[in-house]
Amino acid sequence: MKSLETIENSETTLPIAEAKRQRQKGVTTVEYAVMLVLIAIAIMVANPGISNTVVNVFSNISSRLAG
Repeated sequence: MKSLETIENSETTLPIAEAKRQRQKGVTTVEYAVMLVLIAIAIMVANPGISNTVVNVFSNISSRLAG
């Protein structure tokens, strides 16, 4: 049998399973963001010249968009 338990949300009442899925989705997004930052740091440590190159690319893009 399915449980009829629910929890209150600010706008609607959601089944517990749906609320857990929404919380897990948010946690997964944070985990991916942290992983991406760690990979970026590892790349910059492995090749220090790449950070200057990336900064130059974004500087060129912003100057072209501005002018």
